This record gives sequence, structure tokens and C-alpha cells, in this order.
Amino acid sequence: MGKRVSDLGEFGLIALLTGEIKNNDPSLIRDFGDDTAFVRSGEKILLLTVDTLVEGIHFLRRYPPDAVGWKLVSVNVSDIAAKGGKPLWGLITLSLPPDLEVEYVRDLYRGINEALNRYGFSLVGGNTTKGEKVCLDFPLVGEAKRVIFRDTPKVGDKIFVSGTLGDSRAGLELLLEDKRDYKPHEWRLIERHLRPVARLDLSPVVEKYANASMDISDGFLADLGKMVKNFTAVVDLERIPLSEELKKYCAERGKNPIEYALRGGEDYELLVASDIDLTPYGFFKVGRITSKGKGEIYTADGRRLDIKGFDHLQGSD
Repeated sequence: MGKRVSDLGEFGLIALLTGEIKNNDPSLIRDFGDDTAFVRSGEKILLLTVDTLVEGIHFLRRYPPDAVGWKLVSVNVSDIAAKGGKPLWGLITLSLPPDLEVEYVRDLYRGINEALNRYGFSLVGGNTTKGEKVCLDFPLVGEAKRVIFRDTPKVGDKIFVSGTLGDSRAGLELLLEDKRDYKPHEWRLIERHLRPVARLDLSPVVEKYANASMDISDGFLADLGKMVKNFTAVVDLERIPLSEELKKYCAERGKNPIEYALRGGEDYELLVASDIDLTPYGFFKVGRITSKGKGEIYTADGRRLDIKGFDHLQGSD
């Protein structure tokens, strides 16, 4: 029996498949390897991205459908924000079970429309097909003023994040408990998982000052590992921003909130490397790029951190 895709993992499979494609399009600024594609169109730089939400992998049927619709749009806008861009037009593919209630789809679109209004762009078309589970695909076109890759920091750059980390993982754990009632701080963590807000408000700061930028979807350490794959970085764990809700949740359960922040994923905050101090703009300084290297990340006291994060094909961190 040959290898299965789970043997390769998400990023091994991506490397295999992109090796099969030979692009000769001069308008393509970079051939794969980032969260968005940069394409020149006349004098403009377009951003192209797509993310998918699959029932049973990214959400459960019992989740509020309007929250699923909101999240579908937000996770794609987050990639655009991470490049200092603005979203322009979205498309959607719906794969739906034939017995799905129409009201579910109506509520799903209510959440999609709410997000479109929040972020200021339009849904311009799509496709619908039959499937065993709900599967939602949302290609998005945006526009940027300059090219900002995720893996081009400079030695000496400071590393910033745009908000608290780890809340989404705690919210997911609470959702999976499927309790009848939740405490107020637990509801706020659940909201962070169900309805993340793309940091489009900070896109102008990224556009102006970032040397490298991406959003945090697979976990802070996993995504920082992609940013510093040709560098060495130091992270000050005491500077990682934590919400009071997460600290309370972890205290109640005897867990370490830093572990949630480092490896949780789906926070959709921005991760930025810059030689400018971004703290006046609402960012948190959490580390620095110390030298050229091979993707090693260390704590301030010299411990090397494991950067493995969530893998969509292996389903674990």
C-alpha cells in the first residue's frame, strides 16, 4: 500500500503538490509559499486567498449557523489584513446535505452578510453542490499597496502580536463539553472561538511598518516557525498577552494558560516582524529575530521551543 496523505501531513502534501505546478505567469509575484498569492494587475497588487470550513473538522452542526457564516468570512479576511490589504470581492462554494434544513442555510447567510458589512466588501458569486456534510469554501480577492511576505523578517526585528492568544482553544474545549450552562467568562471564550474578528483595523499599520506578517491560525509557535524558517528567534513568555478569561479558565482547571497561547490556534490575531516599535498602535512585543538560522525558537532563558502545531491532515498538534 502506498503512502496516504496523512503520512505526509498538511505541509508535506502542499510541498508535493506545488512541486507538480510550474507557473510561468509574469504577473505572479511569488510562486506559492505564503497565505495569500500576490498578483500584479496593471498598477495594482491583488491578493488572492481561500479558506475552507468543513463540518466535523472546523465546526459541528449544533454550532449557531450565523456564527459559522461569520467565521467563514473572517478567517479569509484575516489573511488579507495580515498583508496590509483590504478585501474586495468574495466567492462561495456550498456543499450541502440534501436533508439540511433551509432555515440553517438562511441563518448561515445571515452571519456571512453581517461579516461582509463589518469588513466592507461584497460577495459576488458562487456555486452549490451536494455533499454528505456541510462544506464551505470562500475564495477572496483583496488589494495591497506593497508586497509583505510571511517569511522575510530581518535580523534585529522585533516580533509583535495584535492581541491575546489562547482564548479560541479554551472556547473550543468548552464547546465540546456541550454543557447546559456556562459561566460569563466561559461564554466570552466561546465567543472568541465561534466569532473571531479579523484585525482589518490594523491593516494600515502592517502595510506601513511590517517586514514580515501573517495571521495566527495554526498556533503562535507553529506560525512563528513559518516566519523564522531561515532565522533564529527568542520569545519572552512573560510578554505573551493573556486574557483575564483565559487565566481564570486555566486556574479553575489546573492548566497553564501559556501553553494555550503558544499552541492553541485559531486566534486570528496578527503576527508581525518589524524594526519599528508597534506597541503605540496596539501591538504587543513578544520577542525578536536574533540571527540567521534554521527556524529555531528559544525562550529568554535559552530553552528551545517545539514549534509543531495543528495539522489539518493529521488532526493533532
